[in-house]
Amino acid sequence: MRLDGLVAALGAARGWTQAQLAEAAGTTQAQVSRIEQGTVTPTLPILGRLAAALGARLDVALTPVE
Repeated sequence: MRLDGLVAALGAARGWTQAQLAEAAGTTQAQVSRIEQGTVTPTLPILGRLAAALGARLDVALTPVE
């Protein structure tokens, strides 16, 4: 699943609005909306805060592309 869909799905599973997720993650509703729409790529610190708020683990990997 893509990041945008995953953030939206995890937020919905908690019954949260974008505003509630934003407050829990220390960001803005507009930023959460842009992330869920896939129009921005969030920074690692923002991803970390979203993951913590959503009770998720953030895994980052570098994989060579052939």
